[in-house]
Amino acid sequence: MPSPFIHIGYALGFGTLIMLSTKGSFTAMHCLILALNGFVGPDIGAFIGWCFEITFPILADKAMSWIHHSIGYILIMAPLISFLSSRLSRKIVNWKYTKSLSTELSNVNIEQTSKNIVSLNMKECYLLAIAGCLLHFQLDHIFEEDGQDKFYRWILSTGYFKKPMLPLSSLSVIFVGLSTFALFFGFAWIHVFSSSLSKQSLKTRLKNTLALFVLVFSLYFIFLIISIIILKKKAVVGEEADLGVLVFIIDFHFLPFILCLLSIHN
Repeated sequence: MPSPFIHIGYALGFGTLIMLSTKGSFTAMHCLILALNGFVGPDIGAFIGWCFEITFPILADKAMSWIHHSIGYILIMAPLISFLSSRLSRKIVNWKYTKSLSTELSNVNIEQTSKNIVSLNMKECYLLAIAGCLLHFQLDHIFEEDGQDKFYRWILSTGYFKKPMLPLSSLSVIFVGLSTFALFFGFAWIHVFSSSLSKQSLKTRLKNTLALFVLVFSLYFIFLIISIIILKKKAVVGEEADLGVLVFIIDFHFLPFILCLLSIHN
């Protein structure tokens, strides 16, 4: 599995890019709490398991299976870590502000300090805890157990890699083509070609873009669910594991980014 350096580095890099794109609204405190949950969080289960594997093997096994798990961590450990993180962030901000006053900084510098480091409430810390957990398992699902992770194997199982390849159905070709066309040219229409929409504010265009994404992705997801799970069809999109990949990128790419944005003040 990835080392602590990789987990911390990835989470801090992810947070720093959001900090850059939000012009500092996503603060250093957000990044640190995100990174804390990106490694220390879920791996607490592995650490507890290692500590008690000889003396209390049952406890060790339960800790590993319950806490070192995306859903288990979110339900069991994330609320506790969120509470502690919120209290700690408040103490750090108070200490930083007191230190600024004691060194007789100008009012401008004190105000800048308060902008750079803000205290986070428990809800914001919990959103970051979930995001950090998902970033952790984004790496673990792909890069541990020599490619034998159950979730990773499920992703691949939604594709078809046997030879010879099964022929594609005309319906699949048409639906995939229309979905791709709608997503690409719909985006271009909103932001470039439409004489009315392209002149709207960025906020309005982004709302229309979000609606486009939700509509097209939902229809494509429903198509895959019906084809693969209900109708038991194979090679729905050739060898491509689109259903598994779609679940993976929504859960472990899009969702952490959205949660980080929701954790920002105002």
